[in-house]
Amino acid sequence: MGLFDNARTPHEHRLQTAAKTGDVADMEVGLQEWRNDSSISPPKASDLHLAAGIAISSNQSKALKYLLDQGSSVDNTLARQAAGKEGNNEQLHWLLNHGASPNVPCGRTNDTPLSRAARMNLMEPIDLLLQHGAELKASNALHAAASGGGPDDESLATMQRLIELGADVNAIQAMHVKQSGHNIGIHGTALHGAIRASKPLRVRWLLEHGADGTIRNEGGYSPLEWAKECRSSKELVAMLKKAGCE
Repeated sequence: MGLFDNARTPHEHRLQTAAKTGDVADMEVGLQEWRNDSSISPPKASDLHLAAGIAISSNQSKALKYLLDQGSSVDNTLARQAAGKEGNNEQLHWLLNHGASPNVPCGRTNDTPLSRAARMNLMEPIDLLLQHGAELKASNALHAAASGGGPDDESLATMQRLIELGADVNAIQAMHVKQSGHNIGIHGTALHGAIRASKPLRVRWLLEHGADGTIRNEGGYSPLEWAKECRSSKELVAMLKKAGCE
């Protein structure tokens, strides 16, 4: 399914294309032409909302601001998207100030706004979300940082900050929604997550910062058993054994 398969008219397609490229001038012209077109209904907040989601996904902050100013509906989906994209701090702040929740998880992926920001090692959005009432407990933020794809040094700094803020290094990942084909998996601690993601530096860091190597995940696997199940490197397995993990 293509990015613009939900565009029902040429006007919608033009708006969404401009949102993707960040062409605010073309959005202005396109919206005016759409409003002047008496053959179809004028643009609704939901139309602007679809384009706003595309702007966030494409990291087009100016396009997002324009769409919000034009009346895009504000919801939790946009807040989650903005939290996980660098450069959208101003827009995230606006969304949170206008009713978007800093806590509502995604029904498909189980992501929370905090976990999306943590996965990308974005400290400004993390602080902004916390200032607006985000709950660190059960946010899965530490798990996201431990298993995310960013550089290790950035992830370690994020993990350090989250623990300083009160994240429980031994908490089992919270499941906020019913498991489905999108989010099915075996939930464990941040240590289990780092093992699954093959991140030995993060595994070592977690062990040095209080991670309990005996806690089992929801599948019943200890960290060492989980490493073998995930076919982890000999280096990682040896590290766990040396740390006394079971």
